[in-house]
Order: sequence, then C-alpha cells, then structure tokens
Amino acid sequence: MRAMPFLLAILAALCLAPGAEARRKPALAVQLNKGDVDLDARTIGFRLNRPADSAELTVFDEDGSKLAQQVEVYDGAPAGTPLTIGWPELPRGVENFRIELRFTDTDEFWVGLSICRFQGYIPHEEVVFESGKWEIRPGEQHKLDEAIPRIIEMLERSRVCADQGNALYVAGYTDTVGSIADNRELSRKRARAIAHYFLANGLAKRKIAVYVRGFGEEVLAVPTGDNVDEERNRRADYIVSSFPPNLPGPGSWTRVQ
Repeated sequence: MRAMPFLLAILAALCLAPGAEARRKPALAVQLNKGDVDLDARTIGFRLNRPADSAELTVFDEDGSKLAQQVEVYDGAPAGTPLTIGWPELPRGVENFRIELRFTDTDEFWVGLSICRFQGYIPHEEVVFESGKWEIRPGEQHKLDEAIPRIIEMLERSRVCADQGNALYVAGYTDTVGSIADNRELSRKRARAIAHYFLANGLAKRKIAVYVRGFGEEVLAVPTGDNVDEERNRRADYIVSSFPPNLPGPGSWTRVQ
C-alpha cells in the first residue's frame, strides 16, 4: 500500500530548550508527503525544518497494547534532509494499529504526530439486482437492513482512528456479460444505490461519510471468459476504513451526498 493514509497531525507541546537563541528559532515542524508512508514495508519518510537529532516510533494495537517500538538517531542531519524510520514486523494477524511518532531536533524541541490504520470488511448477503438494472427491489432490502447494524458495530470498533475520519466504502462488481465500459458504470450505479439505502436508513443520522467505486468486470472473484453469467462475480464489498482502501482496479472513490 503505497498511498499514504489520512494523517492525524497532533500538535504536541514543544519541549523548551534553554537559551534565548533556541527560542528565536522557528517552531519545529515535520513534513510528510504523499507516498512517504508505506505501512506494508513498515517505513515512514519525513523531513524536519531544523537539524534532526532523533525520532521515536511506537505501534499500538486496537486495545492500546504496545506492539513495537523503534528509535532512530540522525546525528544532527541538516534541515530538509530526507530521513526514514521503520518498525519491526508486527505479530501475525494484526491488521489495524496506531503509530505514535515523536521527532526531536538538536535543541531538544520535539513535535509529535499519529498515523492510524483501521480497515474492516462487513459480512453480508449479496443484493440480487435485475439484469442491467441497479434499483434495489423491495424483496432485497432486508439484506441491507441486516448489514446496517454490522456496519455500525464496525464503526464502533474503528473509533481508535476516529479523528482520521472513518468512512464506509462500497465497492461494486459485475460478471462479464456486457461490455467493459457498461459493466463499470453498472457496478458504480449499484454501489451508489446501496450507499443511498444505507444513508437513508440510519447512517446519515450518524454523519458517516460514504464513498462508492465501480470495478465492473475487471476484478473477478471467479475467473471466467467473456459473456459468462457468474453470480459470484455480481457482488459488492462494504468496508469501514480510516483511509480510502487501496484496491486494484479502475476508477476512484467518490463521495455520495
């Protein structure tokens, strides 16, 4: 996952260093650009606007238990120098976590920030649409009604990353019957119909942002040839996440209003 998730910048108190000269210097600041955070490779790149002394990184699980810690020393690297810090491999099965970072300059000023990762898939029964259509039939609505409390439960779990703006992401897929372009648009419309139903039946009151994306036939659950009517490929994913899910396939996430 190369894309940087949403970052929660915590304005940490600056540790006061002695001497008027240190106090006249600009406040310590850290710069993180898009692509600087690679959670899969367990590395974070950054730059400080003042000579760098060290960085400390601590990883916590959803319950607040410490999973890993790392300290790197930079020996006064000049302001603007590209620097990195990483962390050890986490225990097997840990998908969601929070990283607390503390950057210190050579005058013993420090600034901190937090990066949080949460992503949870919602188990559900697939809505069956009529061929080529995206309207949710009354007989299918109970499947979405059953998914709503599961979404809310996952949102409660995701509170560990609440300040990063957790949202619901609905991804739509089709089988290979029809053209690639038509299926991409059809899957987007079906995902949008599902999202509107969720918003109209409880999620809007909770002020939860909902995003949709149509993958069409380009990401099949069951590989088939062209024009194959395969029910298992006509599906949708409901994902609660603290960042836009980095899923393979066409298009981008758009918010449903």
